[in-house]
Amino acid sequence: MSQVQDEFMNPILNPTTIKRWINHILLWAVFSYFMRYFVVDIFYKDNIVVVNWLSISLIIQTISLYYCLGYYVFPRHLYNFSIVPFISWILVCHFIIYESNYLLFYYLQQINSGPRIERDWQLFHHAYWYGCFSNGAAAFFSFFYSFPFAIILLAVQVVNAIINLRTKNLQLEKDKLNLELDFLKSQVNPHFLFNTLNSVYSRIFDNDEKAADLILRLSELMRYNLYETDSPKIALDKELAYIQNYLNLERNRLSDRHVVIEYEQRGNPSTYQITPLLLIAFVENAFKHGAKGTTDPAYVQVSADITAGQLVFRVENSVPNKLPVSELDRKSGGVGLGNVRRRLDTLYKDKYELVVTQTEITYEVTLIIQVEILP
Repeated sequence: MSQVQDEFMNPILNPTTIKRWINHILLWAVFSYFMRYFVVDIFYKDNIVVVNWLSISLIIQTISLYYCLGYYVFPRHLYNFSIVPFISWILVCHFIIYESNYLLFYYLQQINSGPRIERDWQLFHHAYWYGCFSNGAAAFFSFFYSFPFAIILLAVQVVNAIINLRTKNLQLEKDKLNLELDFLKSQVNPHFLFNTLNSVYSRIFDNDEKAADLILRLSELMRYNLYETDSPKIALDKELAYIQNYLNLERNRLSDRHVVIEYEQRGNPSTYQITPLLLIAFVENAFKHGAKGTTDPAYVQVSADITAGQLVFRVENSVPNKLPVSELDRKSGGVGLGNVRRRLDTLYKDKYELVVTQTEITYEVTLIIQVEILP
């Protein structure tokens, strides 16, 4: 058995990551040279030992602040507008930087008695170790000594993140418009179709209740596609009800064959929301490459487990004997699932995990995704 992890979870040693690390190393090399010879060397001319210590400490502080804030605090708090945690992290970073500067200048004034070092140490000495919260002058000096270069780099990163987000949103809107256009091109007038279905439903209800039920489910399915999916988010219970309607229609259509279709749901989905039509592609894929591809006994199992803001959606299907695993790989990675992966990466980045597990006789897709509470 092999597991194919989500394609967007980049391994550490792939070419893109290696190139990114090389760029970062070159960037820090340039910054180190600049800070050493155009910042520290200008303000502190006491001796080479002092200049080296200050240069090393400044580059370490800048690198630490950049990666801590830029890759952890900003994505989790600033970009999500979590103001209190964001400010708390800034204060923690300021405190740690202040303490490191306090110890650094204490050490430097021990090995050098130059006027600049002595003056700066006296500022820290009179403010004590907690001066970042009690002494404005010491806090101001520590902040503007250690933070400026990190702030410049973080500002560039934030602007770049805004541009990337804007680009992704534009691409998403473009894809959505293309999908809607393709969908509309393939449809007859929906109002005419609904009216016709309702007319047929009323005529056959008394004679064939099962057929009437199928028409009703088909009508609900199409109504959901046309009218419930315009919003960026839909109630999770509606999305799962759509899945159940689809399964019921497939169950009836394949009733003359040995196909077992099961659906299981645990937890209460009524308080959560999700992007519409996000789950159906996995179910369609199971029928397309599983139950519909053989006359032998087959099965499709779908389950939804909702717990504490997390949805675990699993779809498992049997693999036709005549379809080798390599062919299944090729088919299951087609346009449909590829679009879903791109939507997930755009809308739920860092909030989902997609795992595909396959054997010679089974194929399983598991989506673990964080769902938001309904407003």
